[in-house]
Amino acid sequence: MEPNRLAQALALMGVAAYAFFLFLRPNQAGMALAVGLFVGAMTLAYGEKPFPVPFFLGLYALLLLLQLLFGHPLPFLLGGALGAGLPYLAYRLRKPAR
Repeated sequence: MEPNRLAQALALMGVAAYAFFLFLRPNQAGMALAVGLFVGAMTLAYGEKPFPVPFFLGLYALLLLLQLLFGHPLPFLLGGALGAGLPYLAYRLRKPAR
């Protein structure tokens, strides 16, 4: 799968998971994971090379600080790692252009 499309799909899955954990099965840790997944997936943009998006990196740092002080930091970090890591892994494992 193309890394950019995977990042978009993970971001949409984070939004859907947030709605699920907010309305259908209220769970604070699930909401933290979903927000981490969404923001983590948006921290890198993929062109020729992956490059960081400063707005989403700052937003991730701010939300991480808030999670450390008042929330659930481990699910948030897990979501961010999955959101940023899976598309980057897809980028690294793709076949080189000839």
